[in-house]
Amino acid sequence: MALQFIDLFAGIGVFRFALEELGHRCIAFSEIEKHAIQVYESNFETASECNLGDITEIQSLPDHDLLVGGVPCQSWSIAGKNRGLEDERGQLWNDVIRLVDQSRPRAFIFENVKGLIDPRHRECLDSILSSFKSLGYRVHYKLLNSYDFGLAQNRARVFIVGTHKESTTDEFQWPTPTDGHQRLYEVFDKIRKPRKAGRFVPMERDLAGNRINPGFDKLISKGQNNPFFVLTDIRNGPTSIHSWDIYETTVRQREICMVILKNRRKSMYGDCDGNPMSFENIKALVPDLKKSELNQLVKLNILRRYEEGGKYEFFNRRLSSGIDGVCRIYLPDCTFFSTLTATGSKDFVATRGVSDCSPENYRDAFVHEILQPGHYRSISDSEAASLQGFPDFFVKLENPSHTKRLLGNAVSPPVVKAVAEQLALTGVFRGSLVNV
Repeated sequence: MALQFIDLFAGIGVFRFALEELGHRCIAFSEIEKHAIQVYESNFETASECNLGDITEIQSLPDHDLLVGGVPCQSWSIAGKNRGLEDERGQLWNDVIRLVDQSRPRAFIFENVKGLIDPRHRECLDSILSSFKSLGYRVHYKLLNSYDFGLAQNRARVFIVGTHKESTTDEFQWPTPTDGHQRLYEVFDKIRKPRKAGRFVPMERDLAGNRINPGFDKLISKGQNNPFFVLTDIRNGPTSIHSWDIYETTVRQREICMVILKNRRKSMYGDCDGNPMSFENIKALVPDLKKSELNQLVKLNILRRYEEGGKYEFFNRRLSSGIDGVCRIYLPDCTFFSTLTATGSKDFVATRGVSDCSPENYRDAFVHEILQPGHYRSISDSEAASLQGFPDFFVKLENPSHTKRLLGNAVSPPVVKAVAEQLALTGVFRGSLVNV
């Protein structure tokens, strides 16, 4: 059955790509960002449609079966200020609820960042869900990851689905995850296929599709080598690369750095997740330590010294900042890339694999064969579109950075499609008066 839908916060047309592939028709959309509108109108025939514009000024909607949209996420995102409904953008949920109340569609699908379901926003989420329920809807929400729908991207987003009680015949069921994944060398251009790809063990799942016994990053089974490396001075692990591994340092300097790394999070030095340490703090842990040794590490931009208090901390003290502008490097045989963001990425893909994947040599092989020679690169806007699951005919902007920013704000079309297919199985659209 073909349906009529309205595309709120339309962005570059994620929901529309998915729903038109299912044979449904958009009758109106709402978007105010000029670059997003440019991409949207380049990809869809909108001459007979109306851009409803700013949602806060929309008084009524034309008759439709399905209302969809990616509500602005900055209010709930860790990249924003986490102000929730106190933020003007968070209050846009009130306009969404108002329009659902005014138009009473058979069903709706809304999307947001995973921060919306964090405990600190629980009261806000409950308020949103309760409002929809009070309007006569059965409401379901779940965190879905693009990786679980065949895409090579670790992208978790919250979906909220509502079906009108009077029209629903069957309970909504979330789509089943799939474990059929491409490797990055199959997705990205000019990436050399490794002679010997790393061992890929499909993720075990329970009957509900939830992952069982995942590793630290939750996408790789325990016991596998991480197919990516993290450049960080504040965490340690088998695939963590530190600045003292990259810069020319002595054995003694590396030992001092590791002592600081292993002790900086102890409560005796402060209540933060990592605290500056005084010379006396470090000297108690490193025999015969001299201030000149710490000052030499400051000159190497490995440590920094605070004038106030005279304490020492790692120069690269933020996990997201990486080292020298590089945070993560993914190997060609990895089955996922990191979450695309609107603010850009410090994550890269290696253009070749490592020759030795044995646990004892894996890390050193990466440093000498990939990192130091510079055999890694950023991804293109076309590759970002592929990670999101956009079709090959997707029309982009001439400026790649603008396109990547818009893609970083978007949800993945294959995930929307899977949710919409399940929504149709509830029977909510049977007998609809506005279906085409």
